[in-house]
Amino acid sequence: MDYYKVNKLYPWLYSIKDPQNVFCYLAVGNERALLFDTVYGIGSLPMTIKKITDKPVCVVLGHGHLDHANGSCQFDEAWVHEADFEVCRRDTSEEVRRETLKQLKEWGVTLPEDFDPEVYVKGGTGNLKKLPVGKVFDLGGLHLEVIGMGGHTAGSIGLLVKEHKVLLVSDSANTQTWIFRLESLSVKQYISMLERVIKLDFDIFFMGHSDTPMPKSDFNKFINAARHAAIEKAEPFPLLPELKGFIYKEDGVEIVISEATLTNNR
Repeated sequence: MDYYKVNKLYPWLYSIKDPQNVFCYLAVGNERALLFDTVYGIGSLPMTIKKITDKPVCVVLGHGHLDHANGSCQFDEAWVHEADFEVCRRDTSEEVRRETLKQLKEWGVTLPEDFDPEVYVKGGTGNLKKLPVGKVFDLGGLHLEVIGMGGHTAGSIGLLVKEHKVLLVSDSANTQTWIFRLESLSVKQYISMLERVIKLDFDIFFMGHSDTPMPKSDFNKFINAARHAAIEKAEPFPLLPELKGFIYKEDGVEIVISEATLTNNR
């Protein structure tokens, strides 16, 4: 059985689902293809992509966290915003990769028959290339513009597919968005980013942990939840307890905050 599940969203766009419920996206133009994010990288992404297209593929990371960057080493190079280089190095380290394998075993995830754990652990970041905001990837009849979406991490980006008014956001705008880790920007900056991005010309967006098409209007839910978030109205967040996160819920949207990201204006 294939490790990944492929879903054809549009004639030009496919989602690739990792068993840990994280998605990467393959955009296919007339001449080239682009892979946005690389999930945990347990199964072979190049082999999965070859079943979809034989066009040359470039790789872009929405941010540097392990569940989006650990497959980058399967490719010749991967573009990522420079502000997330250190996050990417941390989350693709041997220590983090070994912990990932430990969790997969605890969760009962069946690994591919040809999976080599030592090769995976030694995978590293791969060859990272500095990704500037505003860069446009021309795939032939399909143009994807890099949009700065700092908040979840300082170097988070999205890709705006101009011809189809679709925005790919990775974890920059999720039904549960983490704005409490050390690499997160402030809640104020996150709100400012959302207010800027909602003015762009798109109708639909796709997130990193669901391939359900979301209406642009849902950005208002994210903005309102972030504006109203407060420690006294939130509950303690159980994951990464050392960071003392709190989860605030409103109108089907969740934002995880900390006292630091609420008060930090950087």
